[in-house]
Amino acid sequence: MRWFSRSDVRSFHLLNATQFLGALNDNIFKLLVIYFLINIRGQSASSEILALAGAIYVIPFLLFSSGAGVLADRISKTKIVVGSKVLELIIMLYAVLAISLHWEFGSYLALFLMATQSAIFGPSKYGIIPELVESKMISKANSSLTSLTYLAIILGTFLASFLTDITNKNFILVAWVCVIIALLGLATSFGIKKTEPQRSQKEINPFFFYEIYQTVRLSWRVPHLLTAMFGSSFFLFIGAYTQLNIIPFAMQSLGLSEVGGGYLFLVTAIGIAIGAVIAGRISKERVEPGLPVIAGILIAIFLFILYLFSFSLTATILSLIFLGIFGGCFLIPFDSFIQTHSPNQTRGQVIAAANFFSFFGVLIAAFVIYLFGERWQLQAATGFALMGFLTLITDLFLFGRLSSYFLPFLAEKILPRYGSLQIASPFPPTSSILFIQSDSWFPVLLLFGSIPKLKILLPDRFRFPWFNGWFNSFVLLPEDPELLKKKMKDLLIKGETLALFFHKEKDNLELLKSYEEIFKDLQLRLSPSTLSEERPKRRFLFFRFRKKEITIAFPK
Repeated sequence: MRWFSRSDVRSFHLLNATQFLGALNDNIFKLLVIYFLINIRGQSASSEILALAGAIYVIPFLLFSSGAGVLADRISKTKIVVGSKVLELIIMLYAVLAISLHWEFGSYLALFLMATQSAIFGPSKYGIIPELVESKMISKANSSLTSLTYLAIILGTFLASFLTDITNKNFILVAWVCVIIALLGLATSFGIKKTEPQRSQKEINPFFFYEIYQTVRLSWRVPHLLTAMFGSSFFLFIGAYTQLNIIPFAMQSLGLSEVGGGYLFLVTAIGIAIGAVIAGRISKERVEPGLPVIAGILIAIFLFILYLFSFSLTATILSLIFLGIFGGCFLIPFDSFIQTHSPNQTRGQVIAAANFFSFFGVLIAAFVIYLFGERWQLQAATGFALMGFLTLITDLFLFGRLSSYFLPFLAEKILPRYGSLQIASPFPPTSSILFIQSDSWFPVLLLFGSIPKLKILLPDRFRFPWFNGWFNSFVLLPEDPELLKKKMKDLLIKGETLALFFHKEKDNLELLKSYEEIFKDLQLRLSPSTLSEERPKRRFLFFRFRKKEITIAFPK
């Protein structure tokens, strides 16, 4: 294993084991409480029990995530991990007592306390990763943690039903299994090396909404951090919606039982575990926030396929697998970005805020299920189609905000299959603006793989005021000379590489001359480029194809 320094390998593996056992216990115990209460009150109360249990499980994450984040920034995260595991063991022992007494309120309370323990554990669980592993391996660490988490969800969902069946609904015995799992989680947590506290002076504020607001303001100052938090929470929203909607979908479209619908979601969870591993391998030694933009498009496509082929069990299973795979590719870069770009002293608070928004998304998913199914009387398959449209809109937003990451990812990982770019001369000095004139966008997109912090300047021919500032790798140049000068000064202060792109067929030379005059006033020089292109024949197996080889030069 070459991911981490030798002293950290054991600690990360034990953290992974602790998280796995915690997620396993969460899923077994949540279903155990549901099965236990349905057994007491009868199947006619199952809908009420499911709704109430779901709300009780989510509420602690909304109430306590912020405080847990502040706590993670004040004291050693290792102490919080161990302390939360001690608390889990105590709660499980209490749950055995509540179930033994057939105490309905006590069982709900045990579920609430279990979720509270998980909410306390969450910010430290993710916040400790950058303290255990090298920064270049955080993506792989997250992929490992996420894939095992979803494996725990799969195994926990299966074991809850399996143990209830083989024990002939001996809920007390199943509760003791949860106690044993909690004890194992406590044992593995003892082996995690002690990390140093960040010693934040921030106090826990009972008005947690204000704390979330303050954290959002802090995150706004870090480029793209708030966008990553939004992306992570959107994944939880889509995931929760899929989990809730798949049961009515299975009954309405496939003629399966509610149990069959529950098993279908296991297919999605398996896909997410696979996708988490794939995301880690693609990212390698860095975080790739550009990957979710592509994954989001594919998620939308497979949501549409679920709608179009809702009558086919095979198409449904395949779609759910790929939904999970691309969901894992969507989530991992965002979680890794949040961990690596959060300020050290407030990382726990930022992760806690991200958790808050994620579980708020879970609540919204439940409301949307009610709105679509009960109020609007829509079929579950139609709900998936609507989620597909929402995902496309969200992906457009993510592309705009993360274009400075997505376009280099596109230029380095995907476009080289279709063409390559050679830079034949050194770039002009920083007082120059690169000028590229081409009848194709292809060389411009390839340039993102060679120039860090590249901004493409475009003539504002179509007057789209919403474009400026939204797609942050492209800047529309206003026609008013004074506004243009102000815009250029703002860009130059940021130290970015500027390239003016003219489309040969659309843009005119008179406009270019006006730009040159303004650039001269700003003591900037326009450096024209020359483009040459070859398309030599290539062979792939029995096929021949032509791959573009573009050379760009900036003559002195």
